[in-house]
Amino acid sequence: MKYGAVVFASAAAAAFLAAPLAHQASAQSSTAQTDWTKRVTVSEKGGHILGNPLARHQLVEYVSYTCNHCANFEVTSHTPLKTVFVAEGHINTEVRNYVRDPVDLTAAMLARCGGRDKFFGNHKAFMAGQSIWLKRVVETPAEVQKTWYEGSSVERMKKIAKDAQFYALMENRGYTRAQLNTCLADETAQQAIVGMTKYGQSLKITGTPSFTLGGKLIDKVHSWPSLKTVLAGLDR
Repeated sequence: MKYGAVVFASAAAAAFLAAPLAHQASAQSSTAQTDWTKRVTVSEKGGHILGNPLARHQLVEYVSYTCNHCANFEVTSHTPLKTVFVAEGHINTEVRNYVRDPVDLTAAMLARCGGRDKFFGNHKAFMAGQSIWLKRVVETPAEVQKTWYEGSSVERMKKIAKDAQFYALMENRGYTRAQLNTCLADETAQQAIVGMTKYGQSLKITGTPSFTLGGKLIDKVHSWPSLKTVLAGLDR
């Protein structure tokens, strides 16, 4: 912060003492006015963080797109997690991938399409439509599924995106086929997804969704009702 020329020593001292209080009041006002439910950042692990980046409590969800419990968590937690906890600014929530299969990887790659501001909308769309597209995946003939394991990584994901109708899901969100194929070919994104999965494995995660708070795995918590109880007990 820059100050103008100081004429009187007493005035300078008064200004110096008042500055921290003014700064504090300004910071508090800024925090109160910030809509943390619209603030999205990316963590060093590559996950997407919703909320105050400097929140006192950091919640991390390890998620698989082919996990029906994860879809249920997204549906049941989406509104209360944001409006009751994230909005206050003392908790942020990060979504990290814990990939279980090629279909999961394909969905994870497409969910990242469009950058950080598009992620949570894409994430919600995949989870909300999971019961439809996962049924389609399960009912895909074995001879077709076999082709999902042939060719390069990008070629495999393109086949899955077509057969699972992920292309259609994302095109309904305003993406073009060319944009989606570019996202599927993003090696940096794939490395981030694989890296998050490996890190989750190092935490001894055995199922999804699983959660960490302050970097520590929350034992036996895999649903919104049980997680809500944990969050409600945190200091604000």
